[in-house]
Amino acid sequence: MPDYLNMISSLGIAGAHPGGLQLTKQVLSELNLPFPCRILDAGCGTGQTLLYLSGLGYDTAGIDADQRMVQKAKTRLSGDSVPVVQGSLEQMSFESSRFEAVLCESVLSFTNLNASLNECRRVLTDGGILVAVEVTLEKPADPASFSEITGFYGFQALQTEDEWVSRFENSGFTNIRSLAKEDFTFDDEEPNHDVDMDDTVEPATFQILNRHQEMLQKYGTSLGYRVFLANK
Repeated sequence: MPDYLNMISSLGIAGAHPGGLQLTKQVLSELNLPFPCRILDAGCGTGQTLLYLSGLGYDTAGIDADQRMVQKAKTRLSGDSVPVVQGSLEQMSFESSRFEAVLCESVLSFTNLNASLNECRRVLTDGGILVAVEVTLEKPADPASFSEITGFYGFQALQTEDEWVSRFENSGFTNIRSLAKEDFTFDDEEPNHDVDMDDTVEPATFQILNRHQEMLQKYGTSLGYRVFLANK
């Protein structure tokens, strides 16, 4: 596991994706998903989004590759009957055509895209929707910068908006739309993150967190994000 993802897991940072829970709420509000609707949070982390969706009355399930995150999600959801399983997005245990919506919040970039996108499409019902919040490369990066970014974060994919769209198309998705930060508004008074730290956190974990902040300052104009919507 990349040091960055290990840091996120050790600190139990919820809403670590761009825009945080505020963005999630706005996207879901504008999608206006019908009831009943079965939603998979693919890469659910500590279960923050799952708890929100469950509170709205949706039939939800979560999957995450990190056992610590799975346990933290189960603890957060202890009062709800929301299934959370450990597993890879590249080979999910869910049956085909189970969900009307699959939500991926800053997850796909860390996976083998061919495998994970095929799996997301497999578990969707016909006409179902994939919602993916993913980092985008906003301007060309020289090889050294590209290597530094992908190496630190452990990205298996660092792509432009157009490259993302092509990957969705090549995986069989249709009606692909992309939304940028400017398409949304946020309540600045609402905190982005909460944490559920491990009982013991190594000092190096906080060094990685500081390094993450340095990377954001260094490459803030090179990296952005998009919300991609695509149908099966």
